Amino acid sequence: MNSLISIMGPTGIGKTDLAFQLYDTSDIEIIGVDSVQVYKHLNIGSGKPNKEVLKKYPHKLIDIIEPYESYSTGKFQKDCLREIKKIDSSNKTPLLVGGTMLYFKNLFYGLSKLPESTKDIRDEVEMECKKKGLEAMHEYLIKIDPISASNIHSNDSQRIKRAIEVYRLTNKPLSLWHQESYTEVHEDIKPFNVFQFAIKPKDKEMHREKIAIRFQDMIDMGLIKEVEEILNVKQMSTDKLSMKTVGYKQVSDYLNGDLSFDEMISRAITATRQLAKRQMTWLRSWNKIIWLEEDSANNLEIILDFIKK
Repeated sequence: MNSLISIMGPTGIGKTDLAFQLYDTSDIEIIGVDSVQVYKHLNIGSGKPNKEVLKKYPHKLIDIIEPYESYSTGKFQKDCLREIKKIDSSNKTPLLVGGTMLYFKNLFYGLSKLPESTKDIRDEVEMECKKKGLEAMHEYLIKIDPISASNIHSNDSQRIKRAIEVYRLTNKPLSLWHQESYTEVHEDIKPFNVFQFAIKPKDKEMHREKIAIRFQDMIDMGLIKEVEEILNVKQMSTDKLSMKTVGYKQVSDYLNGDLSFDEMISRAITATRQLAKRQMTWLRSWNKIIWLEEDSANNLEIILDFIKK
């Protein structure tokens, strides 16, 4: 049985560096599992390896769409399964690396089967949306289900209303439905011997500080100029999904004059820390995780030992 490896973990934890070590010692191909790195030109703020590094360590599913285009979890599943099969057919091992947990979940297990809404609940939410407006509904969703709210565009009326309907039907946030464990693995994944590794922070406070330093480094590297250039593209606007992602949203708001420079820095760091916390919440609910320690010199050896066994 051929192997399929994944390296998961919160943002800024060292997943990519570990993947490079594995690439140097094994016959693997890397597949990116990152909902921001799929966009071309979103380089600095996504933590994407630079062009020289990508020449040495090629990644599948990075730089595949324009910033004004949209990309779904379902589309990722199809694209990723296609790449896994191609890599496997070339007698190499697919290595999935990233922190977009919904992508991982959908790839391995598919999305949860959500309850059907009722006419009364649909009508109630629809009436409320017409009365209060979509912005207010999205604010309400942030209160009842911040994880879903962070993954749903503030202009996406259908998904906002659906998330609220699920909550009112079941008294359980949509994000929890997505996080629930499944026992049935996707048919195309079953032929593989799957090894799911995840890196956890050695110290929570140190990781929070690392996130702050990392974002400041992105600013120093030219993140603001990067966002300006992206927004100057003819089909682009701050309403596009790419500009609603962590870091890019705050810089866009700054460029629009909605935030001061210091507010932009503070909000981006806070949003990134919240993202890392959500990623760890997902991982703790995951089955058969093999945990690795941040910055441990033994991580590569642990992965290789598991695969050999």
